[in-house]
Amino acid sequence: MLYLSSQDFFDKASECICLSCEEELRCAELMKNGDAEARQRIINSYIPFVASFVRRHSGKNPSLQFIYRCLQALEKQVDSFDFLYERDRFIHTLSLVLRKEVTGKIIGP
Repeated sequence: MLYLSSQDFFDKASECICLSCEEELRCAELMKNGDAEARQRIINSYIPFVASFVRRHSGKNPSLQFIYRCLQALEKQVDSFDFLYERDRFIHTLSLVLRKEVTGKIIGP
């Protein structure tokens, strides 16, 4: 998705729909079989979390560059995470990766 400003990002993030546990597991199974739409649904469901994190750690008007770095980190985590076995830990690992974007340091194990 293309964002024109940080406010545009926050506005669009508020429109994203979170998936239920069952929907997320179905999407994870489809994603494992190469379904790009299921992957995108999972990514979109975590954009409000990323928006909340960005707002909390960078103030009211973060740079688009920072927002895109956080979204890229989200995509990498979705691609590398196994939702079928560790779904409950995704928010925790995503938080660590996003904190790394804020501090520029590796945090956690």
